[in-house]
Amino acid sequence: MKRICMEPEKALLYKNRKQILEGIYQTSSRSRFSHAFIVMFLSVIAMFAGLWGRGYLFHDSKPVMFLGMLICFTVFHSIFHMIFNELRIKRAKKAFMKKETLMINGATLVQIETNDRFLYIEDDFLDEAGKPILLEYPSRLLEISQEDVGKRFLVIYDDCSFQLARLNDKLRSLIPDHSSLYPLTGELSEYSRLPHPNMENLEKDGHELSGHEKERFANLYVNVVQSIIFRSLKTVIITIAVLLTILSILLNFIEDGCALNKTFSIEAAAIIGLLLIPLICKVIGKEILRQQGMNLIHVKEVIFHSYVINGSTITVKVYEWYNGQARLCRYPAGNQVAPDTVYGSVLYKFTKQNGDCFLLNTSPVRKKGN
Repeated sequence: MKRICMEPEKALLYKNRKQILEGIYQTSSRSRFSHAFIVMFLSVIAMFAGLWGRGYLFHDSKPVMFLGMLICFTVFHSIFHMIFNELRIKRAKKAFMKKETLMINGATLVQIETNDRFLYIEDDFLDEAGKPILLEYPSRLLEISQEDVGKRFLVIYDDCSFQLARLNDKLRSLIPDHSSLYPLTGELSEYSRLPHPNMENLEKDGHELSGHEKERFANLYVNVVQSIIFRSLKTVIITIAVLLTILSILLNFIEDGCALNKTFSIEAAAIIGLLLIPLICKVIGKEILRQQGMNLIHVKEVIFHSYVINGSTITVKVYEWYNGQARLCRYPAGNQVAPDTVYGSVLYKFTKQNGDCFLLNTSPVRKKGN
């Protein structure tokens, strides 16, 4: 039975956070663009360092040099990406386990469908007929094997998401060691199936917006979009400030270089100008965004799955109800969905008067640490 964790149990969960499966973290792939830039930067530095050490830059033909650059960059990019991804997952586990309120329940693994997905049932998570609902989990490659079918797992909930954890000797006492719902008595096709538990409570068809709702959602649209844009601008401003500082120092050391006081003065003026951009955008853009929000005519709730970055194109995958079936759909990311949206979060899908659709977080982006 789903219940709230006591403080000693939360401490026990935190100490055993390595037991958490990592499929959700891999799927969600929180699009920390700053991490992508860091990985790119480190890969380029490592590439040139490797080529310099091998002498490719000066002693080989251009085709060989370019091939060497491509191979080095690819290898180093893969290595740094793997390192940063593992660090991200560790931080995410710590942050999840430190949530103020956690709830737990028992689950049983029912079937492995593919290398990256399995089915499980959760205790007391039943349909209207009293039968268990099959839930999908996006497992990490080689994280689960056929030997795990029928085993018990721990489900851990915070306020908007969940994680699955393997049981060890210390966690086993938190839930019953078996489920009365397993083994299943019928074929899998006889049971309801959901890609995420939050799908159960979504309005399947959405609804047309009333005048009062248009006002409310227009204000929400302004707050969410501006919060996402301002966070992005903050990252850009900090990056530019660091680059300008480095450039000022470099200019001072070149022959006939500029004096530091002069370059720093130019840098300070540039940074002040950049800081004024968010303020101007907030004042001018607020009414423009609000008018865009007033053009909304239909709203529907969907579940966030992941970001998909393909070159310069960024889209968002979501689970939504379509003709009574749960489907995985894709929409343009735009500036309405925060890059660090958590897998399983509820988003609004709005339809405009011209028929275009877009997604929006259900609340403004919170500052880190909140």
